[in-house]
Amino acid sequence: MSSLTDMIEKVILDLIEEQDGSCELSRNAFASELQVAPSQITYVITTRFSHRQGYMVESRRGGSGYVRITRVPYSEEAEYLMHLARSVSDQLSQHEANVMINQLMELELVPRKMLLLMKASLSDASLRQISLPMRSRVRSDLFRQMLTGLAAQKEE
Repeated sequence: MSSLTDMIEKVILDLIEEQDGSCELSRNAFASELQVAPSQITYVITTRFSHRQGYMVESRRGGSGYVRITRVPYSEEAEYLMHLARSVSDQLSQHEANVMINQLMELELVPRKMLLLMKASLSDASLRQISLPMRSRVRSDLFRQMLTGLAAQKEE
């Protein structure tokens, strides 16, 4: 059984797909419709629909407030990969790397076998010889280099 956050994410993704890449919703009304707390909607939007994951989120508070989630369109695969490389923070956890790799898998920009190799290479197990304070920095540098290399291949 999927978690509640997975269910909320799927509903939002379906709305985005139905509305050609963008959806607008009232957080309270949407929470009521799904029979969840508004804070759960906020959590899903914050963790699953960030710029790093290829979405732009606009929010307006107040009585007539809304949240607009838009999939950021990229004209070329290389452009998207470079955007993703630039958005990688100086420290990257295994979970954060996996989230971005899963996004690449969803978008089918990189062959699945390559993405699985990237996941394995960036895992805590692969980087266990590196001390904890440095591990997230090394992972970040490796991931940026992988994305930059993939972008260069796409431009050829």
